[in-house]
Amino acid sequence: MRTSRLPAQTSPGNRPTFGDLAHVRPIIPGQRRPSEVFVVTTPVWVPDERTVARSRLSAFLAATGCADLQELDRRAQEDPEWFWGEAATWLDLEWQREPASVVENLDEPHRAHWFPGGELNIADNAVDRWIRRGRGSEPALRWETEDGERGSWTFAELAAEVDRVAQGLLACDIAFGDRVGIQLPMVREAVVAALACAKIGAVAVLLFSGFGSGAVAQRLGDSSAVALICADGFPRRGKTVPLRELIAGVAECTPSLRTCVVVGLGGAGTPGPGLPGEIAWEALGSGPRADELRAARCPSSHPLMIAYTSGTTGAPKGITLGHCGFAVKAATDAAWCFDVGEGDVSTWITDPGWIMSPITVLGGLVAGSAVAVYGGGVDYPDHGRLWRFAEAAGVTMFGVSPTLVRTLARGGDAAVPDRIDTIRIFASSGEPWTPDAFSWLFDRVGRGRIPVINYSGGTEVSGAILSNTTMQPIVPCGFAGPVPGMAAQVADPDGKPLTGAVGELVLRRPSPGMPLGFWGEHGRYEKTYWSQWPGTWLHGDFAEKGDDGVWFIRGRSDDTMNVAGKRIGPSEIEQVVGEHPAVSESAAFGTPDPVKGERIVVLVVPSTPAPDLATEVTTLVRDRLGAALRPYAVHCVPSLPRTRSGKILRRVIRAVYLGNDPGDLSSLDNPEAIDAVRGVR
Repeated sequence: MRTSRLPAQTSPGNRPTFGDLAHVRPIIPGQRRPSEVFVVTTPVWVPDERTVARSRLSAFLAATGCADLQELDRRAQEDPEWFWGEAATWLDLEWQREPASVVENLDEPHRAHWFPGGELNIADNAVDRWIRRGRGSEPALRWETEDGERGSWTFAELAAEVDRVAQGLLACDIAFGDRVGIQLPMVREAVVAALACAKIGAVAVLLFSGFGSGAVAQRLGDSSAVALICADGFPRRGKTVPLRELIAGVAECTPSLRTCVVVGLGGAGTPGPGLPGEIAWEALGSGPRADELRAARCPSSHPLMIAYTSGTTGAPKGITLGHCGFAVKAATDAAWCFDVGEGDVSTWITDPGWIMSPITVLGGLVAGSAVAVYGGGVDYPDHGRLWRFAEAAGVTMFGVSPTLVRTLARGGDAAVPDRIDTIRIFASSGEPWTPDAFSWLFDRVGRGRIPVINYSGGTEVSGAILSNTTMQPIVPCGFAGPVPGMAAQVADPDGKPLTGAVGELVLRRPSPGMPLGFWGEHGRYEKTYWSQWPGTWLHGDFAEKGDDGVWFIRGRSDDTMNVAGKRIGPSEIEQVVGEHPAVSESAAFGTPDPVKGERIVVLVVPSTPAPDLATEVTTLVRDRLGAALRPYAVHCVPSLPRTRSGKILRRVIRAVYLGNDPGDLSSLDNPEAIDAVRGVR
């Protein structure tokens, strides 16, 4: 965060483009950098005084009386109770009952109880609070669907729709604490469903719209869900994806499921079987209704949602997040990281089943922003679709994943908008940036003027651990530092703080957005995150903090390869491979070697035909990283296995390549990619 040596602003005339900077060097966890290696930490964007002055993080800094972000971060680590109390006060949340204190059991972080004695409903704070404060006629939700339908609701109109659906759910005997699955694409109904469940105190079970029946049934069964809000189908790239057969199969093996609320997205007369307790979305609330629906009183430990995260082994973890903790963490992230509030329109191109959807929607609304959603193919009918959506919806904060950026970049010059009038913030999450993708978004789309807020954390903390902000200079692919209050460090193999080398990303303090626990699995939460080093959260990412304060995520720590004693993360190999002009994307992983321990295998997706691509990629990696890290094999494949949120499943790739059981594949978005991996063994 050291910024005093940097200029007050960097204009397009003297700003280096990312393409001018040196190549990223190999990363060897735990080893120091040779002094002659150039580290890419030259900022490509520096805020001017006006940008800093309008920053919401700057406003919070002033409210706390701290002189700068360094002092704020130090005080937050020394006194989390003070910090998070200040954060909740600054958000000006409306409590149904004021908490007795900010936190209990701080010295036993896995048992930390935030805002004990308090009662707060996040839906009330996201929508109804703004109506009470005179914003009922202001825009709250905008949407666009693949077929071109566009619309907008004010806060008053959104509140009326949420109340209609909430009262309809109550009429279906869905009670406080009942679990309700939500499996919808990114349409307005997904926003309303999440808010309606929260308003009555039901617990949303997040489901990717593209999940197969096994994945849906596993999650609904594990949570004993009594209802499912789903679509009968949905349009995708000009065709209709039918869902009735899938849902019927789920219902057969989910005894607890008694109600299916069906959103008619598949078109008139979508064929398929009837569903248990089926009721049409439009019919909810059609009976007698109360004049006013009061938000359910939710104690601070009451669950808001269950978000399942998958690994390659074991059952998915049902991470349970609460109303109070999620409201505070997601809303402060929206304000401090994405710099949104009243007058802004936030969007994230994602699926409601990924945590970035509730962070953007619920966090953005609680922070005072309006939100926009797009449901459809991101490059249909052409690669400029999303930019037209953003312009029409007045989007000011536009969230993407690096994978999505690479997808849009395939459209070439036609994918680059002539001008961007509304967007003032880009944000990204889901995976580490590759230099080519960052450069395309920042230099070509944003013309070097729009900051890219790199944002990394996860479902497990309800938001970010590391992030850029509009108060600090931005380095390509890097982070300005930890989000205030997260107490992040890089740790060596003994758990001690580490600077200038790669180590484990850890948190030294708990925070409100951490889980209430894992649904139905007492003890698994503590064992998963808090057991490696007492009082320290082990996140599972490799990170690096430079001597100049710039941070980088270097990939999942369990994806690390050990080649003849040299430990290297896959992202370092992939960054070099991505320099080849004929490579669209790649995945590097390690396989057993009787001499070296592991050898490197790389799968590449070609962007253009290149007969000698494997040889050229091998030579490129050898020249950049040295002969010891030269790939053993390079294979060309049409696509890489990835999740709906865009993450490449390297451990699955490795298992399939070796002929082993790949484990849980419920989050897989493109099953055909698995067959391609099998074909190159």
